[in-house]
Amino acid sequence: MKGVIFDFNGTMIFDKEFHDKAWNQFLQNQIHRKISDSEFQKYICGRSAQDILSYFLKQEISCQESIRIEEQKEQIYRMLCLQSDAFHLADGLPDFLNYLQGRGVPFTIATASARKNMEFFFENLKLSRWFDFNHVVYNDGTFQGKPAPDIFLKAARVLSLDIADCTVFEDAESGIQAAKSAGAGQIIGVASMLDENILYTYGVNYVIQNYQNINFYDWS
Repeated sequence: MKGVIFDFNGTMIFDKEFHDKAWNQFLQNQIHRKISDSEFQKYICGRSAQDILSYFLKQEISCQESIRIEEQKEQIYRMLCLQSDAFHLADGLPDFLNYLQGRGVPFTIATASARKNMEFFFENLKLSRWFDFNHVVYNDGTFQGKPAPDIFLKAARVLSLDIADCTVFEDAESGIQAAKSAGAGQIIGVASMLDENILYTYGVNYVIQNYQNINFYDWS
């Protein structure tokens, strides 16, 4: 593999608890009921805010409107992150990023998060050690969200590579579907919220729990 593309939430940081609480709190205020676990996995994990809000609010939400509405939820999410010691990069990930950087392997992020959240992550997780913010692919309303393949195809173009030469790290069903549809060379599932066996049924090539023992892969 010549390049690496990382999903962010649930892949680079294990923040399911924060997103669960934030989405549940926000959506309960909107639709006055709790969100089931199956709904959360199918209609929230890895999906764009536009898709999430259109489903739960039972109406078509424009991209710009979804960004405006989503920010109310993200304010809750960012507050929860800053209040917790669990808000940090996945175990072993800084060393793995240094490893890729040292070998000259290009890598970037392809995430359903919006710009304000990515700015928050860059500031509080010091991501500029490894990533150029201008080369990160985030939800800016210019392409279809996962499970459409657009986000990974765009990330491959950022790396000046064919997507078939890229490894994608993903944790959610919709993201894995997007990577498969894009034609990613290989997909590594990160078992931050889903069981290893479930990830394999979605079509990943390998599964990791974190990044502590990943150097055996061939990244040259």
